[in-house]
Amino acid sequence: MTLLAQSQYLKGKVMDKISNEPLGGVSITIYKKGSVAGSVSNKEGAFLISQSTEIDSLRFSMIGYEAVILSRTDLSSNGVIVPMNINPVELSEVVIKPMSALDIIRKAIQGSTALLPASNFENKFFYREIIKDSGNYFSVAEAIFRSQYFPSKKSYKLSLEKGRSKEDVSYTRLFEDYHPGGGPEALAEKNFNVGFPDFLDKEKIKWFQYKKDSILNFDGRTLYIISFDQKSDIHKALEKGRIYIDADDYSIIKYEAKNSPVGMPYIKDLSGTDKLFAELLHIDFKRKGWSKQVEFKKIDGKLFLSHVNAEYRIGYKQPKKNLDLDLTITSESVVTEPIVPFLKEIDKEEEWRRKNLVANLPTDFDADFWGSNNIISPTTQVDSIIATISKKNKEEPTNKIGNEWLYHHKDAFVVYQNHDSVNLIPIMKSSWQDDETGGMIYMEKQGDFTVEAAVSIKKRSDPQTMPDRGFQQAGIIIRDGHSKEENNIILCLGTGGNSVPKFFLRNTTAGKSKGTTDKIDSMNAWLRLEKKGATIMAYLKAFDSGEWTKINSYTLKWLNGPLQVGLMTMVRFAGNGPQMKPDMKVVFTHFNISMQ
Repeated sequence: MTLLAQSQYLKGKVMDKISNEPLGGVSITIYKKGSVAGSVSNKEGAFLISQSTEIDSLRFSMIGYEAVILSRTDLSSNGVIVPMNINPVELSEVVIKPMSALDIIRKAIQGSTALLPASNFENKFFYREIIKDSGNYFSVAEAIFRSQYFPSKKSYKLSLEKGRSKEDVSYTRLFEDYHPGGGPEALAEKNFNVGFPDFLDKEKIKWFQYKKDSILNFDGRTLYIISFDQKSDIHKALEKGRIYIDADDYSIIKYEAKNSPVGMPYIKDLSGTDKLFAELLHIDFKRKGWSKQVEFKKIDGKLFLSHVNAEYRIGYKQPKKNLDLDLTITSESVVTEPIVPFLKEIDKEEEWRRKNLVANLPTDFDADFWGSNNIISPTTQVDSIIATISKKNKEEPTNKIGNEWLYHHKDAFVVYQNHDSVNLIPIMKSSWQDDETGGMIYMEKQGDFTVEAAVSIKKRSDPQTMPDRGFQQAGIIIRDGHSKEENNIILCLGTGGNSVPKFFLRNTTAGKSKGTTDKIDSMNAWLRLEKKGATIMAYLKAFDSGEWTKINSYTLKWLNGPLQVGLMTMVRFAGNGPQMKPDMKVVFTHFNISMQ
């Protein structure tokens, strides 16, 4: 076996040892240098773990199967197959006959409530949502959120760490406000700290009938498996499914639920202002069904949410907009980092707002983008969606840029090489203003040099047009990366609050920015910065002109040391509405640094 060496990622697949069928939803505990992180296998049993060289061991567990532990010596840089043995199930009548199913449910509600944390805590979770229309791609989004829970208030706050999305849909106000499936807000509410579902609510269990199914051993514990369904005389749209309960402390380890056929006639499609808007806009909105799987973990004697997988099916018609959609919304979330207390509450400006994933999706799910977070690996379905996006956008195959490039704020953008061009796509809001620093790729240089490039900027969502909002800019940069205070020179193109093309020459010294701005004919131009000693001269040239125009020059002390020279991008907006997100693609050609 080839052991892990310099490979950055560990790929693998979890299989049923007897049938060789892939196992999705397997919980993966990752032990690295004294820390513990989490992941889960995708629907095809696959997993991808970053920073693989730091892994000490992995633990795979799933209800109904015996746990598997792999030490570092069991891991191969070529990938690993993890076979799991089924854990035999025993008939419940033999073991739990003295207690009725309803008694077990009551104890489970009481036991799980007793294990809920009393103090505020936070964690991070990875979220992915895919919406399909009649089986075809409709939209996709993925993100990492920081969540804070306030058990005493039965509330939570979410803050978007980073995320990206792609949607092909003509929005209506109703569709935008409703957000099919509820998004991460709905998934976060499945945490028992906020509330229990109806079939685990002590005031509502009278609406359901419960049955003892079986017991099984899981991680050295005995679990009761209780099935449930709504009673036939309850005129509500409720659920049926199974609940897995620890026989020792009666904590709920997992539940699986879907809409009950008994309750289908009583589904309420819309209510309140949503219903009013639907009537005004002649919208026919139907909820067709849903399902969900929710898993919990006990950590230091307390019960926490660990994994959610939910699916909703919705019909949506609006004849005036020629919309007739049969939607399937799949949402999945996994807690990726340990539960920890927090000192500072997420403030209002940081708090995530519905449908405010901040960037268009790049052509692939680049694992580098997520850094140290261990995520739900993309399935072939996701890969197919991305291929569809690329084909629709007429995008050519891409390659990663060379190892000579270094990164600053790598999370703010996606970069790739296409033949002799370098492409930058900003995907997070960031700014090169005063002490703020945005995204860039660069090389370390010292001495006198000239750096130049041809720059072309287009709208990411519509390559035939230019960016039309906010401050979306890209160009060449010279920066002192070794000073405590921000020092840089930027020559760039882009928007300055509206769609009028402009060039920007920005000098930031000791964290204070000033510069020159003027209109140009298009979002295409040649840019040049010449450094001689402590002096920088900036030049601009139109694509169809052979004449360089000198814009300005600066003499600055910080130019005497080692410098970062490269390509930059930034995106910021005066407002923070849902549509205020990066929508720019930048192509750099003929990039050259000539030393003098």
